[in-house]
Amino acid sequence: MENSKSKLSNTGYKGIYFDKERGQFEVQVSHKSLSRKITKSIYVGLYESLKEAIKAREEFIKSLF
Repeated sequence: MENSKSKLSNTGYKGIYFDKERGQFEVQVSHKSLSRKITKSIYVGLYESLKEAIKAREEFIKSLF
């Protein structure tokens, strides 16, 4: 699974943001409820490198299915 590029993320990867204060990459996955039309963000964690963050996000998404 390839991570899609995002215009909203400061890393260029959807759901992965660099936290300047912590010096780490934060991973979140958004889920939109079809019945309520509400978007929820699920916090996945903080990671030292972008590579680790990408891997964690991909593994988390795979675990949902």
